[in-house]
Amino acid sequence: MGVACLINASRCGRVHCRFTGPFFILGALTSLGYGLGLVPLGPSGWSWIGLGTIIGAISFTWVPELFLGLYR
Repeated sequence: MGVACLINASRCGRVHCRFTGPFFILGALTSLGYGLGLVPLGPSGWSWIGLGTIIGAISFTWVPELFLGLYR
């Protein structure tokens, strides 16, 4: 999803794609690291990752376009 957002940002210039692309890639790497036991997030790690994904996706989709507009 993160790569698709970055490709979309370069093609159409949608502002939130420039923020959500790196965020989703970082989230995927965090999930991979936790799944492999490399990132110690405790027994509720998947819940923290899920909560961070929901809050971050909403924030990085809505807030940048509120201040910067839809397209650049």
